[in-house]
Amino acid sequence: MPPVTSRAPLAPSRFHLATRATRPQGLFAPEAFARLRAYVGANPALAATPLRKDKPLAKELGLKQLLLKDETDRFTLPAFKGLGAGFAVAELLGRGALRSDATLVCASEGNHGRAVARAARTHGLRARVYLGERVAASRVEAIALEGAEIVRVAGSYDDAVRKAAADAAHRGWTVISDTGYPGYEEIPRLIMLGYTRLMDEAAAQWRRKAPDLVLVQGGVGGLAAAVGSWYAAHPDVPRARLVCVEPLAAACLLGSAVAGRAVTVPGPHDTVMGGLRCGETSLTALPAVLEGFDAYVAIADGWARQAMRRLARPSPAHRSIAAGASGAAGLGALLALRDDPALEPLRRALDVGEGTRAMVIVTEGVTEPELYEEVVGGGAGTRPR
Repeated sequence: MPPVTSRAPLAPSRFHLATRATRPQGLFAPEAFARLRAYVGANPALAATPLRKDKPLAKELGLKQLLLKDETDRFTLPAFKGLGAGFAVAELLGRGALRSDATLVCASEGNHGRAVARAARTHGLRARVYLGERVAASRVEAIALEGAEIVRVAGSYDDAVRKAAADAAHRGWTVISDTGYPGYEEIPRLIMLGYTRLMDEAAAQWRRKAPDLVLVQGGVGGLAAAVGSWYAAHPDVPRARLVCVEPLAAACLLGSAVAGRAVTVPGPHDTVMGGLRCGETSLTALPAVLEGFDAYVAIADGWARQAMRRLARPSPAHRSIAAGASGAAGLGALLALRDDPALEPLRRALDVGEGTRAMVIVTEGVTEPELYEEVVGGGAGTRPR
């Protein structure tokens, strides 16, 4: 595969290489993982998603192996988010912390809101989802079809978070948010614990050939904190080098890693990676991200677009994956590591080469058909072969 070409040069990627002074502790005790595994074991419908291997793409990237954790159809939802919202709501109901007439509230860029709406519908609850002004109409419609009431907020995702919290406090509703803020940490922790199931599945699927490089989407930090915490709780698993991936326009985790504290990235957060369009970190997730990750990289949208096309059109022997821009971000970062001169020092520091076994998480499918058609073409509504 030749280096990526573009009509306009891509903005140089940015990175920060971390130095871990102590062994990561993670967010969860062993009994927390036991509760999650009991929940999954008691629900046969919660089937694992595939871990796919792409040997030709691994060769093109100069790697020994490339694993793709395919989250484009998780519990019939097109994203991994159902892992967190579904577990958190079930846990709260089991504790008696939710009434039968509860209204669940959240802010979202699309995928989390749909997962909360699905969880509410499953348990006969009401849902109210707050969406910033940049959320695509297709994502809004998908949430509404789950039965949720939609509230549009003039502003960003972060503005929607604040509006949802304020309305919930006033009306006695329950916030089911994957971002933590002062006074609100328990439920985000439950959601992140749910996300660790993805790593349980991957470890069972890769068996003895564990990856030594794992690239994880950033956003507010929930998934990254879950992956870092999973490794912290499994010292018997060979420790992978963990890389957090964000858009250049919304690299709040990279900025926080550089500063050693939570940093807000002012908008506009102009990126096609809608699920990562966040300017503020989750304060609940941030400690686990800062202690657990080896590097943070911010990439231009062009790398995600290139990754979407590459996932959609693999070699003839491999199954295509219809992924959204956020879902393709991990592979986009691998492409940038190969082709962007700005990342050459990071590639050397991470020792990425012919002996590397890498894993990326394809976190979402086609949640914006118009964007997918623009980038990939060929019919956004079709399932991968």
